[in-house]
Amino acid sequence: MLANADQLEQALAICLPGATCNVLVLDLAQLAEGQGSEPLDTSGWPEPWRDTSAHEDPLTRTWWVQAPKDLGRGWPSAFPVWLCQAAGARALLILAQPSDQESAPLSRLHLTDVVDLTQQSPLIGLGPSPRGTLFPDRTRMLDPDLTGELQALIKSTPAIAADTSTDPGDGPWQVLLPRISTPLAAAAHVGLPAVALALAPEDKSLPWDAVIRTLAAAPAPQAP
Repeated sequence: MLANADQLEQALAICLPGATCNVLVLDLAQLAEGQGSEPLDTSGWPEPWRDTSAHEDPLTRTWWVQAPKDLGRGWPSAFPVWLCQAAGARALLILAQPSDQESAPLSRLHLTDVVDLTQQSPLIGLGPSPRGTLFPDRTRMLDPDLTGELQALIKSTPAIAADTSTDPGDGPWQVLLPRISTPLAAAAHVGLPAVALALAPEDKSLPWDAVIRTLAAAPAPQAP
């Protein structure tokens, strides 16, 4: 039986040929439906991703992947992160909804750090991996530079700048969003810069084109 790291490498070898990616948008809350014009072939992806909704924008090489409700356990739970990084991605954007456990309203502008209390990681049991260290620095799970750029960009959007109804004041906020910790651990493992936005279900007015351009222009990831 193959070791977990060998299983991951085998899955990547099956799915990687022909794949190119600049930005992975991992949608944990079905907030970006309709983005991306070309379906991605996920037939070779491991469960629970095989039947997920995934599309690509061929012009920007952005992958829009809707995450299943149950990410599962082990390395397959974060497979799109490993795949997109191997395909050349420069950044990971996670879309999520604020948790009911938050003590204050959380605006889309203030998700600047994540506290992981789930004790669930796709790195558990992975073993030695050529992709990166099993013990990446997780004290700063979200990239501060890209987060700052996105915050400035979103605040400059007139319709959003005028809306202060969900602004909780000055950050940074540390929040518990359990499903975010899984892809973030994989991103830290391979040195892929990650940012996250917490959005309300009705909030789909973000300047997506500008957001993607900002992420695609990020410096090439450095090996961890």
